Amino acid sequence: MRYRPTAALVRAAVLAALAVIVAVLTAQPHLLVIGAPLVVWSVMSVFRRPPAGEEAPHARLTAHRLAVGETVELTARTSVAERTIDLRMDPVLDAVYRPRWGAVCATDEPVRVRVRATRWGRIELPAPQVRVTDSWGMWAATTRIRGENLAVAVARDAPGRGDTLPHPIGIAGLHHSPRLGDGSALADIRLFRAGDRLSRINWPVTARTGGLHTNATHAERDTDVLVVLDTLSDATTADLAPGTPFASSLDTTVAAAVAVTEHYLHLGDRVGLHDLGPLVGSVPPRAGARQFTALSERLAHAQTGVDPWPRARPVTRLRPGTFAVVCSALLDARVLDEIVRLAHRGATVVVVDTLPAALGAPQPAAGRGSRGRSIWWDEAWALRRLEREVDLRRLRRLGIPVAPWQGVAAVAALAASLAAGRSGARLRPGATVAGAP
Repeated sequence: MRYRPTAALVRAAVLAALAVIVAVLTAQPHLLVIGAPLVVWSVMSVFRRPPAGEEAPHARLTAHRLAVGETVELTARTSVAERTIDLRMDPVLDAVYRPRWGAVCATDEPVRVRVRATRWGRIELPAPQVRVTDSWGMWAATTRIRGENLAVAVARDAPGRGDTLPHPIGIAGLHHSPRLGDGSALADIRLFRAGDRLSRINWPVTARTGGLHTNATHAERDTDVLVVLDTLSDATTADLAPGTPFASSLDTTVAAAVAVTEHYLHLGDRVGLHDLGPLVGSVPPRAGARQFTALSERLAHAQTGVDPWPRARPVTRLRPGTFAVVCSALLDARVLDEIVRLAHRGATVVVVDTLPAALGAPQPAAGRGSRGRSIWWDEAWALRRLEREVDLRRLRRLGIPVAPWQGVAAVAALAASLAAGRSGARLRPGATVAGAP
């Protein structure tokens, strides 16, 4: 680090020189007495100049991985005592600083700034500017230290309930299959046939009827769950400040995907992830706690900036009978076409609507004017929501249920409704949604 004189040292030196020059030119010795302390102070400051090869301050974060809403601490210190550290932080979109613009520490303790993450994904903290001053405040050096990166995981929703799936396709698991087989859920009581297990004989019914009866059970299986994210667009409203839960459709989409993933992984299913946009990518279906860690890491390291013209990435591999949960704001026609394509390929599709309810909601004219926003923006979103309702009705007519995100329990209820055959009309060949007559 290279130290330079501060304004205090320059001011003291200039005043000392002026006092000496004026005293000599005007023959007034009392001016020398007045300027003597400044002369002594300036000379001593020159001899106390810190060496040029002094080590620069270093900073570190207490953690590099956290969840939305959690706080880490950035600390900076020097290896030399008696130094004042002024740490200044440039603002970043997805984090909040406390203190807001940085901190100053005039002791041997490190300077500390708390950083709170307000959104999921990878946050690149800008390189902080550090100003180091000696104990007299006469010499200062300014430098920038290396910035840090944060991997912010999605805040986990409360776990939901419900383990019914429409078409379990595995060999063994926790979901009740409509087919009879080895399991714990009673399906029927029937007459004993050759090959039935003796342990399943229903002795009370046998004693009452006089004929040998046995219990028939539903087979218990697992299945493939594919969580499809729509990161092609991100819609928000000025009523929701950045950092608040579900401040945008993209935040709600990712939160719903994480909750659904955790729920079905706990049930022992094989869960995969596919992003229709460019942010996350694809993760093949697997089971176990490692899969949830892999999915969380993929989301935590994603760049949250949305490309204005992203290219859609359709699902390439799909096992027939897969339970597909599509989390989307349903604003892009390509997403609607992909939902219908998934159903054509044999998947059981459930759509989670992640568009914020405040967008396009009817507002009184006085309320709109009081917020100082243009009424044309609200009316444009209201018209867009009406157009979107037409697409939602077409999806429901094709037998694809759509429901707003209200937790995993709502998704489980839709799955149970499909399993019970209450999903509506069956999908006809060649059906479309976007732009259909």
